[in-house]
Parts: sequence; C-alpha cells; structure tokens
Amino acid sequence: MGGIRAEFLFIFLISLIFSIVITLVINGMWRNKQTDYSDQIRNFTYNCKEIYKEIDENLNNEEKLQDIVSKDTIRFKVFIVDKQGKVILCSENNCEKQFDINKILNQQNKFNFDKNNITYYDVKLLGEDRYVVVSDVLYKGDNSKLFPLGIVIFVALFLVLTYGRVKYINSLSKGLIEISKGNLNYRVEVKGRDELSVLGKNINYMTEELQNVKEREKEIEKNKDRLIVSVSHDLRTPLTSIIGYIKLIKENYKENNEINKYVDIIDNKANRLEELINDLFEYTKLTAYDVKLEKIDISLNEFMRQIVEGMMIVCNQNDLNILLEAPNEDLNVNVDPAKMVRVFENIISNALRYSNQKSNINIKISKAENGAMVSIKNEGKPLKEEELHKIFEMFYRTDESRNNQTGGSGIGLSIAKSIVDLHGGKLWAECEGNKVYFYVLIN
Repeated sequence: MGGIRAEFLFIFLISLIFSIVITLVINGMWRNKQTDYSDQIRNFTYNCKEIYKEIDENLNNEEKLQDIVSKDTIRFKVFIVDKQGKVILCSENNCEKQFDINKILNQQNKFNFDKNNITYYDVKLLGEDRYVVVSDVLYKGDNSKLFPLGIVIFVALFLVLTYGRVKYINSLSKGLIEISKGNLNYRVEVKGRDELSVLGKNINYMTEELQNVKEREKEIEKNKDRLIVSVSHDLRTPLTSIIGYIKLIKENYKENNEINKYVDIIDNKANRLEELINDLFEYTKLTAYDVKLEKIDISLNEFMRQIVEGMMIVCNQNDLNILLEAPNEDLNVNVDPAKMVRVFENIISNALRYSNQKSNINIKISKAENGAMVSIKNEGKPLKEEELHKIFEMFYRTDESRNNQTGGSGIGLSIAKSIVDLHGGKLWAECEGNKVYFYVLIN
C-alpha cells in the first residue's frame, strides 16, 4: 500500500499548506480592515487589574513587591517607578531605567496607531509617590478565532481531494457485498494503477474463479442427480419382478408356514425398498430440475377435508383419531394440488408413526397475513431444539423414535419441505412438552 500511503500523505500536505495560506490571507484581509487597537487594549487593561490587585495587597512589603514584578508566569513587563519615572523595582531581565509618565498617560487615551504592532503601557498610581507601569506588545488584526477556521479549511480540502479515492473504496466494498450475496456475475470497476486497482482486479479474478467452481459443482451435482434418477429407474423393473414372484410364491405355498414366514420378511423388505426408491426418485426430481408447478385456485377447506377422509381409515387402524378444524368461510389458495397433497400426506403419515396410542391428530386451518396456515399437532415423544432443525433433512432419524421399525423412508418430510419451498411457502416444526406441531404457510 506504499502508493496509497504516498498519495494520502501528499494530499494531507497539500491540504495543510493551502489551509495555512488561506487562513493567513484571510487574517491579513481582516487585519487591514482594522482601524484601531480598541479590542487589544481592552483585553490588556482587563488583565492588568489582576496585577494591580496583587500589588495593592502587598503595598508595604518591598520583598513581596519584588517577587511580583519578577514573576516568570507574568507575560507582561511590570515596573514600579517614582513620580519622575525612574524605575525602582523591576525584573532582572528588564533593562528600562526611566519612563516618561506624562507621555504614557497621554497614550492611554489613544486607540488609533499607524503601526501593525505597538508597545503599549498602562499606569496606575501607587500611594502618593509611586506608579505601577505595565507594558505589552499588541498586534493589530491578529485574530485567534481564525485558528478553528484554518482547521475547517484543512478538513474541507482533505475531504474534497480524497473524495474520488474514498468513493472508489466504497464501490469496491459494495461490490464485495453484492458478490457475497451470491451474484457472481457482478464485476467491480477497475480504476487507476495503484494498489486499489490491483485490489479491484483481484476481486474480479476471485469472482470469476468462484463462478467457475460453482459451475463445476453444479455440473457435478447435476450428474449425481441424474445418476440417482437413472439408478432409481433401473431398480424399479427388477424390484417389480421380485415383488411379483413373491406374490406367486405366497399363493402357491400357502400351507407351508416355514416358507411363508421367510416370504413375508422378503415381501416387507421389498415393499420398503420400493417405497424408498420411489421417495428418492421424487425427491431428486424436486431438487435437481426446474419443476413446473401446475397451480390452480382451490378451496383449502375442501382440499384438507378430502385428505383427512383419506387418512381416517389408517388412523383408526392405528387406534388414533384425526380431527379437522376449519373456518366457516372458504380459504382459497393457488397451489399445485397433486404436489401439495403429498405435503400433507407425508406430514400426517409422520404424525401417525410417532403419535402415542389413543391420542388425537389435530389439524387446524386458519387465515394468515399473506395467505393461509395449516397446523398439524400430534402427541408423542418430545423433540429437542436441534432435532426440530434437522427433522426436514434427508434421511435424518433420531436414535429412538425415528428408526427403521417405524417403516418410514426418512425422505417424506424432506419432500414435503421441497414442495412447500417451490410454492414460495414455509414449513417448520415446534414442540411444547409432548406435543409436536407442524406448520405449513401457503402464500
């Protein structure tokens, strides 16, 4: 950053020099407009009062008076003289021996002087035969108030001269923010030939490399998804044949209990494998390709009523009740019914697997701010906070409740969330004690 440092140091020096020059010019113009020393004399006279006060307090103490006129802290020259003007007491550094008192007294009534600086005197009678004479050099027109003005001028010049570089730094910062949001097509503008321009080039190079890496990752992911779809499709044909032959064996060997025992096991595993392949196939299609939704306007009340009726038999077989609560007026939503039905079937099936026996599955439809809300509640094993965050992950299972014995593939909730996301909605879970809630927001 040597070039940038040198540039800012140069701007600093230029701003400093110009601010000093401008301040001096303004001070000179102000000085030339001054016609007298009235302000300076007024301040000088006011300061002399403190000196006179201290002298009056020690009028009869010659030693103390000598200390007063010899003080290093007093920037004025202080003398004690007799009536003829001869110096009686003074500081060792002062060489004056005689003053013309009458001339000094006459000068005290004057405010106009041609010179830009004068030695001015103030006289006070001390007793009957002595005077106190105080002197100082006054400068006409020197204004200490111009110092803050000089600082303001310096700051203003520095800001103006550095505006271009600071603006470019801000543009680089905004570019980085835009790139961090995922816009890898964004490129920052490259200006100049200093370190900032090199930084701009490096940012663009980094963005291009990230874009290339992302494209390669997309291609790898796409190939992986194609492989999953292809394998899932290829597994369906032999699996269908296996399931068909199992049925034939069960029909032809009904009286052989030993064979039926093993065939039932094979049948269950084959059906479970078929379900897993179908779910994996559907999940891959939902996440890997541009899925086109065939949306139509439907009554959410009637839609959920049909789903509940379809699931009621399964619930009764599992010794569970399923209850639907809906508002009196129909809530219309714009969805793909074929895909959205899978969402609620998967969530309700999940509730069936993990609900306590003889408990209720409660479904409630309500109006939301930007659409409709469906909540599905069941009573079962309490879920921890980390489990609620991971429950929609593919193949996620907890050690006890989400195991192979439940019969689930571990993909159902992932599929449900993918479909809701495609609709621009939101799916999440909450837990209060042993009550687990699933919320589906449809916009």
